[in-house]
Amino acid sequence: MNSNIYPSKYASPKGIFAVGKTQFKWYDLATDPAEILSEDISKARTCIENAGENFQDKDDLGFVIMHRCGENYLLLVCTWRNENELWESVYYDGSGIFEVWDRNKIHLPTYCVWEMGIVYHESKAWKKFLGTDRTEIHQQDYLDDIFEGEV
Repeated sequence: MNSNIYPSKYASPKGIFAVGKTQFKWYDLATDPAEILSEDISKARTCIENAGENFQDKDDLGFVIMHRCGENYLLLVCTWRNENELWESVYYDGSGIFEVWDRNKIHLPTYCVWEMGIVYHESKAWKKFLGTDRTEIHQQDYLDDIFEGEV
């Protein structure tokens, strides 16, 4: 089997995105991260700020994956809850704005092979955080522990 048949993508960290009390690590994911336009990032951030989940009032830590899929995006908004659970909201911009991706099904898609590289890193970083006394400095250590590279 030729491993070059399925192309790689690149995960690029873009800093911390705060929505009220919630702090997200932001990742752009694309064949070429330069394909992710600043106007699209702005639309995605507005979507998260106004999400029904109301991140403004939650005291959560997590990460966002802005995944360029062809001409469109998947926006994966993930937070850690109940200590060891990864919770996710997924948005899609097929209409030109980001809207909740209706996944009202029993067996749901989760992460694709490219997104898994970021999720794997975040899982390890969160487990490390859980092993601390979880003070502000440890929260900052988690937020500073980012992934960048080919996936």
